[in-house]
Amino acid sequence: MKKRTLRVLSLILATIMITSALVACDNGSENHTEEPTQTSSSSTLETQSETETEVKEYMPDVEQNDYGEAFNMLIMSASNMTKYHWIKEGEGDAMTEALFARQEKVREHLGVELIGTEANTDHTVYTEPFKTAIKNKDNSIQLMLSHVHSGVTALIQGNYLRDYATVDQFNLDADYWNREFMEGLSVDSHMYLGRNDFNIMYTYVISYNKEMMEKYQDSLESDVYTLVDNYKWTLDQMMSLASQVYIDATSDGKSADDTFGITGVQWVPYIGFLHASGIQYISINEAGNYEVSVYNELNQAKTATLIEKLSELAAADYAWFRYKIEPTPLVEMHTGRTLMQLTNTYDLPTYCNFDVEFGILPYPMFDESQKDIGYRHLQWGGYLCMPSYTANLEMCAETMEMLAFFSEDVNVTFYEKLLGKQVADAPLDSKMLDLVWNTLWPEFAQAYDDVSGGWLYMIPELTHVGATVQLASYVKSKETSSNKAIGKFLTLVQKMNEKSGS
Repeated sequence: MKKRTLRVLSLILATIMITSALVACDNGSENHTEEPTQTSSSSTLETQSETETEVKEYMPDVEQNDYGEAFNMLIMSASNMTKYHWIKEGEGDAMTEALFARQEKVREHLGVELIGTEANTDHTVYTEPFKTAIKNKDNSIQLMLSHVHSGVTALIQGNYLRDYATVDQFNLDADYWNREFMEGLSVDSHMYLGRNDFNIMYTYVISYNKEMMEKYQDSLESDVYTLVDNYKWTLDQMMSLASQVYIDATSDGKSADDTFGITGVQWVPYIGFLHASGIQYISINEAGNYEVSVYNELNQAKTATLIEKLSELAAADYAWFRYKIEPTPLVEMHTGRTLMQLTNTYDLPTYCNFDVEFGILPYPMFDESQKDIGYRHLQWGGYLCMPSYTANLEMCAETMEMLAFFSEDVNVTFYEKLLGKQVADAPLDSKMLDLVWNTLWPEFAQAYDDVSGGWLYMIPELTHVGATVQLASYVKSKETSSNKAIGKFLTLVQKMNEKSGS
């Protein structure tokens, strides 16, 4: 994937904040937290940053054309912000203008008109228009941005999705594709789920209040960004930092008026700690087959320890986690009553509406021994699903190539919108977002939740306050049936491909 951080910083130096979207994020304060000291050049992440200008960029081998056709996208808004992928016209702010400019570039280069439609929000039926278009061969949908897991397996089993590897027009080695991620979700060696720069990042990060952090900075061996750079930002380090922050304002036990070290929703955001620890629910074994791995011989001790620590975190006085969608009020980071919060990247722009200086950190590694694989992040956005029947495959493929290639300005603007003036005042936060974007980790149990046995929410289910199910019994109750279901799914796909000759 493209190294956007350097481009963002270069853009700032060249234009000193050119977009009107940033004005909305300027809360009027002229005093901003001093930027933390950068790490030495010996740091792995810092060294990477210094050489980003040498990354080879690919220009799509797509000649200018005038197809005079429409490219219709069905966008499942529960996993993809529709407004970040298509817009009818620019509305004067930086983000919509960048989106509209991307559409215009595609139209000028290929003579293709982009049209986006929001899919039905009911997970059980949102794929029906996509299936109908393929059955009727009416060419009414050229691309679907799917839900993060619902409906995906049915699309594959029904032979509704095209294998990206079979489309000659795609340059999957280009830096605007994420081939590694796609291969990580391959089924029977077929890449049915696409991901490239057209996908706006949708995951979870740790946001923190910079003013509050100044009070606790001395307790750390270095500033938090240096901890990240030196692979010392671990779960223990995060919990130790959070444990220093608890103020019982009313002396009547934990309440929304208290001040906490860390807060968040203990559901999807909590899943991210598993990925950050380098553990997958399901992975490929030595025989080349997918099987449950979250509690196998390699991961058993690590997963057990992780469950123990996350249970401790959920119950700690210094933490306030709302389980699922309980009506319990959530103490938000912008209130000044929590040092850190598990935050959805789509929701970060809301902080710009408040008088708060916030920073961004990746999810912590399990421990420092994880340095070899580095940081890992949960991907919670949808996939680019290409229909198995396409009347004009060349046009569709070339349009997708150009959409990905022309997405750089959109993504740069997205970063600016997220960070507002903080992009200029704290470029290391932008660097953290770049790190998160480039460490999204594919998870078979997530993409194929319908057949993998429902492992996805194991972490929050076992660690919330009041949980009674134990890890060993949880795994025992699901592992055998899950492996059978996975095997059946893979066999069905294999037979389908053999029948079709693919």
